[in-house]
Amino acid sequence: METKSFQEDPVYPQLTNPSYNPDEAQPPPPYEPPAQQPEAQTYPQQCTYPSNVSVVTVPAQLQNVQAVDDNMMLSIVSLFFCCILGIFAIIKSSEARDHKLKGRYHQAESAARSARTIAMVGIVVGSISALIGIVMAIVFPLVIFASTPTYSYKSDFD
Repeated sequence: METKSFQEDPVYPQLTNPSYNPDEAQPPPPYEPPAQQPEAQTYPQQCTYPSNVSVVTVPAQLQNVQAVDDNMMLSIVSLFFCCILGIFAIIKSSEARDHKLKGRYHQAESAARSARTIAMVGIVVGSISALIGIVMAIVFPLVIFASTPTYSYKSDFD
């Protein structure tokens, strides 16, 4: 069997650029390490403010206002336990997210609290329903089987 190189095989097209001339190619520029950065200043350092700048302190109750959790993940989980309540919880969670994005943090917190409550009720109702269903699936066939009379047939040929 005769072996041909990839370049000589007529089945595969030649993958080189016909206008490329290796004699005219330029070598890449040499590597230059990045310039030294000035050494970072350590903090805290003394800062002086211009006289026309005033410093405003934010009250403690408003500092965590933007940290409103919309409880979307809990609402999605409750969707698997109780569909109807899960849908309502997702709607309330999206309302909380919309209020938060529009800057209405008190309304966002109220909607998030409602979403959490609805989601938790959905999870509890769905869990209790599933537990009742499992108990009924185990107990009901046992009751039916136990209450079924057994018949013994005697054959005339015995």
